[in-house]
Amino acid sequence: MKSYNFFLSKKFIGNKSHDKFLWFISLFTTLGIAIGVVTLILVIGVMNGFSNDLKRKIIGANPLITIEGKPYIYNYEEVIKKLQNLKEIKGISPYIMSQVIYKSNKYILGGVIKGIDLEREKNVTNIENFIKKGSLDEIENGIILGRELANELEVETGDYISIIAGLVPKERIFRVVGIVEYGVYSFDVSMGFISLKNLMEMFNIKGVHGIGIKIDDIYKTPTVVKKIENLIDYKFEVSTWIEKNKILFSAIALEKKAMAVILSLIIIVASFNILSTLMISVYRKVKEIGILKAIGLTSNEIKKVFFYQGIYLGIKGSIFGMFFGLLIAYLLKKYNFINLPQFVYDISKLPVEISVFDIIWIFTLVIFVSSIASIYPAQRASKLNPAEAIRNE
Repeated sequence: MKSYNFFLSKKFIGNKSHDKFLWFISLFTTLGIAIGVVTLILVIGVMNGFSNDLKRKIIGANPLITIEGKPYIYNYEEVIKKLQNLKEIKGISPYIMSQVIYKSNKYILGGVIKGIDLEREKNVTNIENFIKKGSLDEIENGIILGRELANELEVETGDYISIIAGLVPKERIFRVVGIVEYGVYSFDVSMGFISLKNLMEMFNIKGVHGIGIKIDDIYKTPTVVKKIENLIDYKFEVSTWIEKNKILFSAIALEKKAMAVILSLIIIVASFNILSTLMISVYRKVKEIGILKAIGLTSNEIKKVFFYQGIYLGIKGSIFGMFFGLLIAYLLKKYNFINLPQFVYDISKLPVEISVFDIIWIFTLVIFVSSIASIYPAQRASKLNPAEAIRNE
């Protein structure tokens, strides 16, 4: 880029003292782009926040990798010993899961019960971080219920409930020793936890339904799954947290892309302002264009002047938009001044997370759209005949 091309492009934008009209429409063009950038940053940031918050809760509530029996794993301790040879694995925990009926003094509800080995489970899921009432250490002496399930049954810690389960129904009474809340409604309204030993005695079985596994890097999950399948000779079904929740996360990803495309239209609309601003600039600078051509500037150099003018407006708008967009996002994240109904969204504050990739993508989009919008006005300017331009002026 030659320095005089860029210098002239800035001059042709106009200034407040000499060409108020051109300066005014250039200002509004910049503001239009800035508003589009702010909107994109905030919407994508909020959608990232919701998606990542949900992902953290799901990962916290479930193992990253699950080995499931058909229907049981009887030699689960042998399988665990084999799995311990894989360096990527950080935690292993056997479990039993079954559909049951929960019965309190007032209500009967269907749900799911999970029998866990507490010390091993702590290394696989974050259950201890989600205990709201009671004590996780008391699980050997009772049951821990999801928050919404406890609310539906109208029980609190210290109350007693009955569990009915099995093909030949068996009923057993447990004391509620804790309330857990993951923030995922479907999980909190159905899940209960008791010790693995107690559930094995209740069902009178010697095996487990599955083995939960935690690894150090969640993005290495497919690679570790292949190693596990080779290690256990495909005797059991191995699945990942991605496969178990792929419909949910696919829907979120699709919604994010759709919103990004729709909101990108704001920037495209703003690009029409660039086109109209440059066209007005061309017709208001006819005399200057004629003089520049008369002193030796080529048509290609004139084209560059107006092309750079459009790029300059796009860059200026995107910088302002990113500054205010990131500032608002920072304030939202730091001070949490937008409250959400927690019973609807499972969170009380608006989550905002913006990645470097999103910033680069938005900036690239603005520059691309600005470039496209600048082509036609730049070509019109370059085709002006210097003699006719000066004479007509």
